[in-house]
Amino acid sequence: MPESIFETPEKLLNMLTATQRVVLVASNPNIRRRHVKSAGITPDSVVFSFNKCRQLHKLPFDTHHCLIHRYGYKTENGVREEEVPGYPHKLRVRLFELFAKSSAAFVLGGEGDVGGEGVSRIPMINSLNLLKEYPFEALPERGGVSSGFYMIALLEELKRNLGLDFTIVLLGFTEGGGGRQWYGHAWDFERRMTAQLEGLEKIDVTSKKS
Repeated sequence: MPESIFETPEKLLNMLTATQRVVLVASNPNIRRRHVKSAGITPDSVVFSFNKCRQLHKLPFDTHHCLIHRYGYKTENGVREEEVPGYPHKLRVRLFELFAKSSAAFVLGGEGDVGGEGVSRIPMINSLNLLKEYPFEALPERGGVSSGFYMIALLEELKRNLGLDFTIVLLGFTEGGGGRQWYGHAWDFERRMTAQLEGLEKIDVTSKKS
């Protein structure tokens, strides 16, 4: 059993234990409210949003939200000098947290300060089953697993090892669905591994007219 399971924040485990439906929302600008509705989000669901959480305004308040952020770096003359949390302090995120039924913020990976009161860290461990063959060596220095795929890998590991009973729904994780795809992630590998998983529900979002 990977050590990351033992380091998963207790409040995240409590939310996952109490739900039967986990919805991961991609940073896909073409997601519309009709797509959100088709995800079947209920007051007992757990909904994950990532990084800048640009789709929050399309999501219902009356459920449980997990906001997942990454670490970045301050640079000087092109050299990384300091690791800093990527937790967004944008007003729209703060307002959403105030009105949501419940929300919890997490910083994915990193070793420094998490950057906010009540923010927890989720360690990034490469020994998760879905990451064993991840092509890290083919990526640039700052490259690695995308936030969404890491959470898919972690959720699958938690389900299998802790006996949790929830369905994972992927909203907008669609090739060519829009938005910026950073060159530092192995997108083809991530899509291939995700397609092999059983029991996932996937809602494709390909364009504003879809």
